[in-house]
Amino acid sequence: MKLPPPSYSAYVEFVTTVVVTVALLQYLGVFGPSEAVDLMYLAGLCLTLPVVTYLLTVVCENTTLVSQ
Repeated sequence: MKLPPPSYSAYVEFVTTVVVTVALLQYLGVFGPSEAVDLMYLAGLCLTLPVVTYLLTVVCENTTLVSQ
């Protein structure tokens, strides 16, 4: 099983982009009442998104090993 080295700068950029987008959509009222930003949801997203992204990277890296 191959474990790809994590690119921390790419993860920080990705998480920042996603969290700012979700916060903006929450503020505009797409995800609930208008002008209400759920900080606990955003904090949970900041913590879980890099882990899930890395696990998906590991799965994609090892997909060719599974097919052999």
